[in-house]
Amino acid sequence: MPSKAKRATEAVDPNKLKRETAGRYTTADGRFTVEQGSGGWMIVDGEQTNELGLPLVRGPFPTLDEARDGLDAARSGAVPASDLATRIAALKERGGQSERGDRAERGGGAERHGRKSRASERKQEEPAPKPPPSIEIREFRSRDGDDLRSLWNEARTDASPDDNASLKRLAERNPGLVLVAVQDKSVVGVAIGTWDGRRGWIQDVAVAAAQRRTDVAARLIRAVEDRLRDLGAEQVNAAVPDDDPGAALLWEAAKYDRAAIRIFRRELTK
Repeated sequence: MPSKAKRATEAVDPNKLKRETAGRYTTADGRFTVEQGSGGWMIVDGEQTNELGLPLVRGPFPTLDEARDGLDAARSGAVPASDLATRIAALKERGGQSERGDRAERGGGAERHGRKSRASERKQEEPAPKPPPSIEIREFRSRDGDDLRSLWNEARTDASPDDNASLKRLAERNPGLVLVAVQDKSVVGVAIGTWDGRRGWIQDVAVAAAQRRTDVAARLIRAVEDRLRDLGAEQVNAAVPDDDPGAALLWEAAKYDRAAIRIFRRELTK
C-alpha cells in the first residue's frame, strides 16, 4: 500500500490553480500564470518564450474554465506558430525598397518629388482613428457609489443597496464579488454577487445604454461566477424582476434556466 507521502505526491495536480490576487492565478508547479485582461483570460508561460524573448502568452479565453482547460495543451502541445519573424523581415525589405525608391525619385525631377512630398505631408496630417477604449472588470471601490446609482436609475432596476453605507457593507460582507465594468475611466456596468456559504447569487446587473447588446453584461456575469466557483459554490441563482422581460432574455442567453421560485420580501425598517 503506498505511503501517505507518496499518495500526497501523486495527488498533486500541476494544473491546479491558486488564486494570487483578484483576476490572477498560478498553477501548482508555478510554471503558468492565468490572468484576466480586458480581452479575456490569458495563459502566461514561465518557461517558453516568443521570438523577442518575452514570456509566451496564449489566449484570450472567454472564461476562466476555458483557460484552465487550455493548460494541458499549453503544457504538452507544440509552441504556437508565429509569423512575427517573417513580418519583421518583410518590413525591413519594404524599408529598403522605399529608400531605393526615394533615391530614384530625387533623380526624377523636382516637380514630381514635390507632388510626392505634398501627398506625404497630407497623409501625415490625417490623424489615425483611435480604437475604442477597452473594458476593464474590477472590484467595487467606495467612490463608485454615484456611478452605480446612475446605472440602476437608467436601467430602472430595483437595486437594494442604494446608498454608500449599504454598498460598503455589501462589499465587505462579500469581498471580491461586487464587480464593475470600466471604460475610459467611466463605470459602464455593475454586477453584485453574494455567497451564503451554500449557494451563490448574482443580482442588480446593469449596463450603460451605450454598452448594451455587447459582451459587457456577459463578462460581468462570468467574472462573478468564476469567483463564486472559487469559494465553493456549486449553484448560482439570479434574482430577476418579473416585470423585466429584457432581463429574462439576458439570463437565458447566459445559459441560466428559469426556476420555479417566488421571492417574498419584508422591509425591516418599516
